[in-house]
Amino acid sequence: MQDFDALKNMWQQSSTEEVDKALPYASTTHHTAGLKMKLQREQLMGAIMLVITAILISLMALYGNFNFVHWYTYGAMVLMCIICLMQAAILLATYRKIKQIDDTAVPAIHLQQWEAYYEFRKNQIRWNMPVYYILLNIAMGIYFVEVLGGRPILNVVILLAIYFGWMLFAWFYIGKKKMKQENARLQKIMDELRGIVAQLHAT
Repeated sequence: MQDFDALKNMWQQSSTEEVDKALPYASTTHHTAGLKMKLQREQLMGAIMLVITAILISLMALYGNFNFVHWYTYGAMVLMCIICLMQAAILLATYRKIKQIDDTAVPAIHLQQWEAYYEFRKNQIRWNMPVYYILLNIAMGIYFVEVLGGRPILNVVILLAIYFGWMLFAWFYIGKKKMKQENARLQKIMDELRGIVAQLHAT
C-alpha cells in the first residue's frame, strides 16, 4: 500500500507522461510474479516428463526384447512417442506464451495480456485434452491387441479394468483438479491487476 500511495501522489502531482513511466511497478508484485513462475514451471516440467516418457518408450521398443510378432504393435509404441512429443510441444508453446507476458507493462496492458492468455488457455484445453486422450487410447488399444492376445479372459478383463479405471481417474480427477488449480491462479492474477487498475482510475 505504501508503494501505491506513493504512486497516487505522483499521479496527482506529475505529468501524464511521468506517471505512465511509473506505472509498470504495479504489475511486478511478488505475488503475481510468483504465480506466473508456478504456471511456467508446471508447463515446463510437464513437457520434460513427456519427452522423457517418449525416450523410455523408444528404448523399450528398440532394446526391450519383447519379440512382438505384429508390426502394428511397434507402430503403436511409435505412435505413443509421437503423441508424447506433440503434447510436449504444446506445453512448451504454452510456456512461451506465459513467458511473453510483459511484467514491465502498465497494469491495464498487463491485465489485457493475462486476459488474452486466459482465453487462449481455455480454448486450448477445450480441444487439447480430448484429442490427447483419444489419440493415446487409440495407440494403447492397438498395443493391447497383441499384448493381451491369447491371455486368459479374466486376466484381460482385470488389466483393462485397471487401465480404464486409471484413464477415468486421470481425466475426471487429476486433469480436472489441475485445471481448477490453474484457473484459480489465473483468476487471482487478474483480480489483483483489476484491483490495481480500479484504484488508479479512482484517483
